Amino acid sequence: MDRLRRNSGQWQEIIPLQKSNKTIPQPHHMENQTIEKADFTIDELEPNYYECTFDKCNFSGQSIGRVIFERCTFKECNLSLVKASNTSWLDVLFTDCKMTGINFTLSNRFGLSVEFRNCLLSYALFTEMKLKGTRFTRCDLQNADFMETQLPEAKFTECDLCYASFHHTNLEKADFSTARNYALNPAANRLKKARFSRYGLEGLLTGLGIEVVD
Repeated sequence: MDRLRRNSGQWQEIIPLQKSNKTIPQPHHMENQTIEKADFTIDELEPNYYECTFDKCNFSGQSIGRVIFERCTFKECNLSLVKASNTSWLDVLFTDCKMTGINFTLSNRFGLSVEFRNCLLSYALFTEMKLKGTRFTRCDLQNADFMETQLPEAKFTECDLCYASFHHTNLEKADFSTARNYALNPAANRLKKARFSRYGLEGLLTGLGIEVVD
């Protein structure tokens, strides 16, 4: 039987809506994959990666905004001058990567957790980030920017910090005992219980404008 309804004194037929067979597209999700030698200056990134390994991939100069990397590893990748606007780094390891000038400052701060091993991080930007307990191991951090960064309990194991910028930086309980070439002003940074080698104390005195001679 036809279904009718009264509208402004007139009877009109009610036409039932047809169900669509079209499926709503879901965001792409890549999981437990090893991506080798991909060139993401040409190829498009998926929105979400979980427990993936990027091996010898090229991201140089790209904007990788809003991509989620969770429990991922980057090995021997080129991430120089990458812009990470709203990118999520959730338990991510970088090892043997070239990351000159990478800009982490606009990354998604929620759940941020990264570790760096044997990476070239010269001129990298970490300004105003919260990086409690972050580990840098045998990294080149020359001219890196840590101004107003939260780095309590961070470890700079055998890292080169020549001309790295620290100002209003929280370095409480940070470990610089095997780091080298750093210059820190104790009056401009929080250094309570930070660890330094006796051979690296010159870096603290230089930050105060004190000249050390043999």
